[in-house]
Amino acid sequence: MSLLSLFKRKKKDRPEDVLHYIYPDRGLLWDSIEDFNEKLKEVDGYMEHKPGDSQSEELKEMFPLKQTLEGGLYTRELFMPKGNIIVSMIHKQQHPSFLLKGKVSYITDEGDVKTIFAPTTIFTQIGTQRVLYIHEDTEWCCVYKTNKKTFEEAEADVYTNDYRTLPQEIISKRKLLWQESYQQQE
Repeated sequence: MSLLSLFKRKKKDRPEDVLHYIYPDRGLLWDSIEDFNEKLKEVDGYMEHKPGDSQSEELKEMFPLKQTLEGGLYTRELFMPKGNIIVSMIHKQQHPSFLLKGKVSYITDEGDVKTIFAPTTIFTQIGTQRVLYIHEDTEWCCVYKTNKKTFEEAEADVYTNDYRTLPQEIISKRKLLWQESYQQQE
């Protein structure tokens, strides 16, 4: 199944318009992203990765990942080819993200769609889960603090796929943010 038919898009729609199918006013943005991701599983070529798992050969080929662990820092530089939709894992810590090359549209923490161009720095907050549309071949880099010794341990330390594992304080702050954002839209 194609993405176009899955979301019943019109040919005049821009590809990134599919991001508008994630409705922040339907409850928690995480739940909306989870629903969106479930629909994506029906698209030909869908791939999934869980924090702490080794990257599959298919993922390594399509989305090459360079990782380093040094001095208590874990750095991930990911190549994302043009035309893809990426649903990130949920970030368990605040950190800088760097768009080194390319152009992407993504869902902000408030549920808005924003388009950015390289070079750009974004400060990612705890609990952030990004959904991105890749307009151009893109290189994205994130830097995290961790004391883990392997890439798999470091990845599991900084990401989750289940927001319910985040501290309750973070979940509560996010609920309040999304409620305020929704009220401003009314």
